[in-house]
Order: sequence, then C-alpha cells, then structure tokens
Amino acid sequence: MGTGIRVFVGLVIVALAVLEIGFASVLVDRRDPGLVAPLLLLPGLAGWLWWSFFRPSISLTSTELVLRNKSRTERVDLRTIEAVMPSSEGLVVFVGGRPAYVGWAVQKSNLAMWLRRVGRADQVAEQIRQAALAVGAPVRPAFGLPDTPPPDSPA
Repeated sequence: MGTGIRVFVGLVIVALAVLEIGFASVLVDRRDPGLVAPLLLLPGLAGWLWWSFFRPSISLTSTELVLRNKSRTERVDLRTIEAVMPSSEGLVVFVGGRPAYVGWAVQKSNLAMWLRRVGRADQVAEQIRQAALAVGAPVRPAFGLPDTPPPDSPA
C-alpha cells in the first residue's frame, strides 16, 4: 500500500478518535442515550481500519518469511520456498509444488501484470527469492518478471 493511502487512513483514524472524544463530552453533558451507539461504533470502525490497512505486513529474517495478514500470521521456512509470484491478491509463495501462502501486504495491479511492468511487488518477490537461495532453497526465477516462465512450465 502506498504511503499516501497509509497517511490518509491514519488521518481518518485520528479524526474518528476526535469524534469519539466529542461524542463522549456531549454524552456526559446531555446524558442523551441516543449518543451511546455512535460512542460505541466509532472505536470499532477505527479498529477495523487499522486492522485492514496497517496490520498486513511481510517480514524477512535470515531463516524465515513472515506473512502477517488480517486474520493470521504465517511463518514459512526459507528452505522450503520453491517460487514467489506477485499477483493482484498479494505475494503468492509456492511450497511443495503448490501455492501455499499469500501475503496481502504487497500486491501487483492487473494493469502492471498485463503491461509486464516491474513494480514493488516484483522487487519484494526477488528479495525473498535471493534470501531463499542464500539458505539453499530450490527457488525458481521470479516469474512475475518479463521472460520468466511460471513454476508449472518446464524450464
């Protein structure tokens, strides 16, 4: 996700917090039960925005790849990675000859795939590939890049 979107969502969360404080002060002053619902919903909305936009991440250590999505965190041993493919759903990691994991934090637009443009997702996939090669994994070339075959095609 781009920096501009992250800044925008962060400002929305701050605005929701300010609204929450405003609703709380009005509720205390007026003791109006009609304001209880917004008072309870705004923190939930702010939490959902954080959960959707800030929680997903991809981390690379010397021995494993950590894919943190909205609902769970997957840890993949670098020695088991066979291929990494950027897609519109996220970074797809192949283990055991099949797509086993998807990291939502880095995605490649369909337009970039159709035009065969190298983007951030391709660069992240290549960094993961290089790290896996460094620990001896049988990683195929990053086939999101031009002139590289997908993992199911013969080399």
